[in-house]
Amino acid sequence: MPSKYVAWNAEGVEPTIPDEAAKIKQIESLINKMQKHNFSHHRHGFRGTHVKTQAIVKGSITVLPDLPAHLSQGMFSKGGKQYPLAIRYANEPSFLQDDRAPGPRGCGLKAFGVDGPGDFMHDAGEQTRTQDFTFNNAPLLELTDLPTTVEIFEIRERNFDDGDGLKAELEKRRDRDLQFAPAGLPNQHFMSYTMYSQSAYRYGDWIAKHALFPTGKFQQDLASRAQVTEQSNREQHSQWMREYFESHDAEFDFRVQLCRDLSEQNVEDCSRAWDEEKYPFETVAKVVLPRGQDVFDSNRRAFWDNHMKLNVWYGLEAHRPLGSVNRLRKSVYEASVQKREELNATKAHLVTTIDDIP
Repeated sequence: MPSKYVAWNAEGVEPTIPDEAAKIKQIESLINKMQKHNFSHHRHGFRGTHVKTQAIVKGSITVLPDLPAHLSQGMFSKGGKQYPLAIRYANEPSFLQDDRAPGPRGCGLKAFGVDGPGDFMHDAGEQTRTQDFTFNNAPLLELTDLPTTVEIFEIRERNFDDGDGLKAELEKRRDRDLQFAPAGLPNQHFMSYTMYSQSAYRYGDWIAKHALFPTGKFQQDLASRAQVTEQSNREQHSQWMREYFESHDAEFDFRVQLCRDLSEQNVEDCSRAWDEEKYPFETVAKVVLPRGQDVFDSNRRAFWDNHMKLNVWYGLEAHRPLGSVNRLRKSVYEASVQKREELNATKAHLVTTIDDIP
């Protein structure tokens, strides 16, 4: 009897992209150019995207016990296992965006003490025993695929200091509604967002997208009670996050959405969200971020911004990134780190324990 889930290496999951290596090199160059644009403004080297740190929070992720076989995969195959983690929250753009401007927000999660099952994809993962995940506050990604990503990053780099020029070029595109969609995202408290992987990953035998769903009522209520307005502070999000963790815990479900039908759940095209009613997310772990920590502490923030590496290609083979948008991250993230090291005359570390983070 055939499985009701699509195998991660099934035919058609990852189609061949013409001139893929050359396109990825183009994106590396464009990312580095934007990093140099930022340096010219701030005399500091930032990441290529998700430049503005809003908070860095420590906590844990605990795998649910007795998961059914289709969910008991990769690092989630050990029921009851708890991993320390740290999450960096940030605005998505390649510049230091005013928090009053609507747009995508994201986070990067690093879990520590990961001991398989299976091999790591990179020596860095083998050395650190870590697993990285990335998320944004929308289920789809307007960059769509590798060719579209090249086009959009060319426009962004060309108009780095010209918002009107950027808007004018995007207006001419056939997919202009898609490209402007992020500007319509709600500008609310980070702890009330559902955060999505947007792209697909191997999930042991299968394929999945993953997401963080806030579960506490207090967090969920922030979606309506904590909205950024024109009267808000330009640094509102980091201010809110610092205040929140003075007295509140945060809790999330880590859920996966398994691929059952490639015709409706496309891996290559990240602009097409997978129907959550037809293909529901299922909880595999609980994330807890405890109160009583200064999530915008200068030492913690500077350490992560200047010395940390986060790369979804360092983790377990069981969580291999899928699709061309993910494949570009393999070298583009490295190129971004190298440029950051060069501009700041600092070295990024392979962090092996959460205690290394201030």
